[in-house]
Amino acid sequence: GKGKIFAIGDASCIVRGQLPSTGQVAAQEGEYVARLLNKQYDLSPVGQAKDNELAPPMKIPDVTGFTMSDSIASVSTKTSECAKPFQYLDLGILAYTGGNTALAQVSTIPGQEPITATGFIGNELWRSVYLWKQASWRNRVMVFSDWVKRRVFGRDITYLE
Repeated sequence: GKGKIFAIGDASCIVRGQLPSTGQVAAQEGEYVARLLNKQYDLSPVGQAKDNELAPPMKIPDVTGFTMSDSIASVSTKTSECAKPFQYLDLGILAYTGGNTALAQVSTIPGQEPITATGFIGNELWRSVYLWKQASWRNRVMVFSDWVKRRVFGRDITYLE
């Protein structure tokens, strides 16, 4: 009822500096918004900044935490009153192509050529990242054991009706 609408990711309208519609971007945006919500930033629109854009989220005095990262951001934004802006970090591209092969293009240093790998090495890189991204150690062990079972016994193609 108070006219406060907050949109992120594909639901938002970005005029310049558009990002690709990938899970990597969505995950980083989600982490950014979660940090703002956890630190209790005031996300209501407080007015217009330059170029007719909304001002960034403001800190609520005596409630919002202040970290080393916020200190560094306050130097670049020239204020400690608002949140540091979202910055996308391109981590690269991984694609499983089937038959124990994959494509990998991993960014190591911004502005430098990415490392590329295909075939077996790309697959091993893909598997290592896939395991690392699992939510818990239990999931990592289960996924790894499934891979080992499939390697030893082959795929289970039985169909029960």
